[in-house]
Amino acid sequence: KAVVSTQSTGTACVVVLSNATMFEKTLPAFLKKHDPDLTKGTDCVDLCTKFFMEKARLNLFPEEEEIDIIYDYELEPRTKLPRINMCTAGHAAGMAFYNRPEEVESPPWGQKKMFGCSVSPKYGGHFAFRAVFVFKNVKDPDILFLSPHDALDSEEKKIQLLQAFNGDWKNPAWRNIVQTDLPYSEEQIEYFNRAPRDRLPILKSLLDRHNEEDKKDQ
Repeated sequence: KAVVSTQSTGTACVVVLSNATMFEKTLPAFLKKHDPDLTKGTDCVDLCTKFFMEKARLNLFPEEEEIDIIYDYELEPRTKLPRINMCTAGHAAGMAFYNRPEEVESPPWGQKKMFGCSVSPKYGGHFAFRAVFVFKNVKDPDILFLSPHDALDSEEKKIQLLQAFNGDWKNPAWRNIVQTDLPYSEEQIEYFNRAPRDRLPILKSLLDRHNEEDKKDQ
């Protein structure tokens, strides 16, 4: 996480990301208290994120009422667009470099519509932005954005990344553009590649495995 600001108001924010350990440790802890069957139609990772972010707000800032938490899955009701561009927020926070297609000088894709992609120098593509804490009462017009480290040292690598991401984002090749000690497991990649309605079997398998491990430790 890192402190950033919204450009228009200079309001201090904290960007939160998750790495592979969220799926392997945090999510099972959440599922043990919340029956996966009761979350049908809603993504359990979203519910897990909201549960722990609200818990963090109460534990860390119990007397601060002017905090808005914006989640990565939230949309504006009228436009149906994301409430916040997480890739831009993560870039401004210095967490992950937002590689945008318009910054490629000689794009091989011509006029084809391409989407940008964030890469972390620590996690590569094996992470996700989850939320932004907005501290409405903390304002500084001179607050500085942090410069993220660009882990891709050539235009060729950026082209490789963007083509892989836009070609088939379910293929983890784009995630591996930077090596990491905390890659997503095959099970985790399969979970995120499925539609939310088809994820329940993986959640139950994950929970059963962790319950068995708990029994062995007793």
